[in-house]
Amino acid sequence: MAWRGCLLFVACSMPWTAWGGGSEAPATEVASSEASTAEAPPDAQVAQADAGPEPALDAEALPEARTVVTASRSPERLEDSAVATEVITRSDILASGARDASELLAAHPGLQVVQTFAGATVQLQGLSPEYVLVLVDGERVAGRVAGSVDLSRLSTEDIEQVEVVKGPSSVLYGSDAVAGVVNLITRRARRPLGAELRASYGSMQRLELDATGEAKGENWGLRLSGGLARRDAYLLDPTSIGTTGSSLDGIDASAGGDLRISEGTALQANATYARRVQRGVDVGVTGAIFDRASRDDSLSVRLSPQWRLSNNASLRVDGAYAWFNRRYLRDQRRSNALDTIEDTREQQGRLGAQLDAKLGDTHAFVVGAELLGEWLQADRLGEDGTGQRARASIYVQDNWTLVPRLKLTLVPGARVDTDTQFGTAVTPRLAARMDPTSWLTLRGSYGWAFRAPGFQEMLLDFENPSVGYRVHGNPDLRPERSRSFNLSVEVKPAESSLLWVSAFQHNLQDMIGVSTEVVGPQQLFTYVNIARARVRGGEMGVRQQLPGRISAELGYTLTDGRSEETGLALEGQARHRLTAQATWRHRTSGLEAWVRGALVGPRPFYPDTDGDGVANPYDAKTYVTVDARLGWRMREELQFFVLGTNLANAGNPTDLPIPPRAIQAGISARL
Repeated sequence: MAWRGCLLFVACSMPWTAWGGGSEAPATEVASSEASTAEAPPDAQVAQADAGPEPALDAEALPEARTVVTASRSPERLEDSAVATEVITRSDILASGARDASELLAAHPGLQVVQTFAGATVQLQGLSPEYVLVLVDGERVAGRVAGSVDLSRLSTEDIEQVEVVKGPSSVLYGSDAVAGVVNLITRRARRPLGAELRASYGSMQRLELDATGEAKGENWGLRLSGGLARRDAYLLDPTSIGTTGSSLDGIDASAGGDLRISEGTALQANATYARRVQRGVDVGVTGAIFDRASRDDSLSVRLSPQWRLSNNASLRVDGAYAWFNRRYLRDQRRSNALDTIEDTREQQGRLGAQLDAKLGDTHAFVVGAELLGEWLQADRLGEDGTGQRARASIYVQDNWTLVPRLKLTLVPGARVDTDTQFGTAVTPRLAARMDPTSWLTLRGSYGWAFRAPGFQEMLLDFENPSVGYRVHGNPDLRPERSRSFNLSVEVKPAESSLLWVSAFQHNLQDMIGVSTEVVGPQQLFTYVNIARARVRGGEMGVRQQLPGRISAELGYTLTDGRSEETGLALEGQARHRLTAQATWRHRTSGLEAWVRGALVGPRPFYPDTDGDGVANPYDAKTYVTVDARLGWRMREELQFFVLGTNLANAGNPTDLPIPPRAIQAGISARL
């Protein structure tokens, strides 16, 4: 049995809740950010609209985003959240120089970004990307390839903050939120009139150009952005004609606006479009050479009116539509026998309504309902090449404060999903928080979650003779289900220190994996429900402010994931992982530096290298990754920077196909 459902690792219930991911200010200094208006009620938006102009680009000057929405689907102060939430702020994004979501999350504590043929995907708590729900402004990102969202599609230029909730979140978000949720919240206009420009160039002929413009009035705001990027393909095996990573040519554009119609009514809207063209070379098992190319087009639109019904209640309605189109071409050199052209078209629509209400000082309710429709048309699907499904859901959650002095809070909640394909799924959760002292925070949660089988897993019918395999879908697949718990302890012995310890466990039933058999000269892969698996682990770490304006962090993750059927460790999952990060700023000279690294232990793999249907297991070697950025602010509105990625030059074409060492230099300006 070969595994597909669970790959690498990573752990943690939640580290830096009190620090907001990378904040240098204590958690008591809570400031609302326009980022949280993605799901904020009108009164919250009104307060944010009067916040004044945005400070300069200096990461230290930027306000730390202290309002979060992901854990409860309702705005709340980070320090008051009963469900542990990690926040990566705009200042963290600027300091890292990350150009897309995959670079931002790579080597992050408790997260693992993995490069595959499907792109850069993220894993949480030892579970593979299929179990991680990726959102933008609370909406699902369309265009999953092999069940995963390619994070390199999501540029950071338009991102205000990233919120990560680890552990089961199906109680609020439904399918796919088994390991957790990653929510990217877009930026909103904050200045009466302004613009930003960024350009960089470096290794692999990588060129990036980004521009944003914004305008803001008393009751409205508008923000526009656009960019282009290109890079060459890369090769990690010099003896092969084939490429390890594809070249890239891409463009993106987005627009977002908000309007305060009246004192209690507000409207938000945003739209994005992106195109990515990738090219590479493959070598088949028989030695045939294939030139391949793919073009991905994606479009998303969201409209969200909001009403304040009273001082203690608000109503929000969300309407969203997403479209994704992929064209894949494969051209065999000196022959056309195996040439193929494949088209995949995906559409997704969601309509939802949510009521937020408070009863006194002890109860805060969130009640919602939503309808989700999905349509897929692909050459690789079954007889007619189409798949469609609809899902209706209702959910409710209560944030119940039992003892305000101790911040003793219980958060019970439940969700019911009814799907046209697999029937009904019920996902309850109970979370709790208590602060026995001002320097100690305890959190815990237990919940159910599920992952619905995707169209490709149910309907796929694909043959790739160039590498000798065939894949069959299984329309009888059942949804995967999990029972999970998370526990965390956070200690803040001083304003400049934070320590955390956390533990988690996922017990999965009916996991979707791949069975393998040899049929003639080919391998046949079929999706099946694997009986059970268990993934457990923990994390510990420390964050410390040091003299000389240095901030440092060190984290360790232990993950143990095994099939309860075979007893084998899950493929590609490292048991041990060490991460470190440090930042330094010198105001007088305008210099700032940022560096991070990860040490990842051995990972088991079970390939069938000789084609006899029996796995030939091996452990991939330990590897180290290092990224760094050095910036010089020549003046308040102008900065030069140099960015280095994978400086240790880790990677190989077999089990670690990450881009090689690269250096990039650039300039950013603010008008």
